[in-house]
Amino acid sequence: MVDFMTEDSRARLQSAVSRAEKRTSAEIVVMVMRHSTDYRAVEFMAAAILAMALPAALLPFASLPALWIWLAQLVMFVTLAMAFPILRIGRFLVGDDRMSRDVQAAARAEFFAHGLRRTKQRAAVFLFVTIREQKVQVLYDDGAAAIVPEEAWGDLASFIATRMKAGDGVSGLEEAVSKVADLLESDLPPMVDDEDELPNVIMG
Repeated sequence: MVDFMTEDSRARLQSAVSRAEKRTSAEIVVMVMRHSTDYRAVEFMAAAILAMALPAALLPFASLPALWIWLAQLVMFVTLAMAFPILRIGRFLVGDDRMSRDVQAAARAEFFAHGLRRTKQRAAVFLFVTIREQKVQVLYDDGAAAIVPEEAWGDLASFIATRMKAGDGVSGLEEAVSKVADLLESDLPPMVDDEDELPNVIMG
């Protein structure tokens, strides 16, 4: 899989957005996040719960000294806390529904935080990708919504997600950015005094 977080990947995405924005007055922003859910906290909690449950499993060995049981709990907690992230247990514990909600919430928060509702044309488009979840959100302001049907944005998100799962996420995003310009350029052509109002690529 191509690493989104390299300088080469960032440069490719920057270039793709710059080319697309020369074709339309809309603002296009690509954001790549490592994850949207705090899996580490979930994995630590699971390790702690299992370690605390250990004494119940040791009831048949009631003669064991309390210190030994405490040390066994400590070793179990440390071992599981180290192993769970490697095994990506957090994603399994969280579940797909929670992951989807977290990705949606993170995308909306970043959309507003980075000013995509404050552009002159009110036609910003936000391509939000999370690497660990392999999920995509495409958000857009009122100007873009008035021009392009919702189904087209959904198809674009599916296109990016499919390319990510195939290990070709950066190229998929490059093509998706070009597709955004395809959708908007006839109704929102570039303006003579157009200026880049937002960062093209954000890595989080």
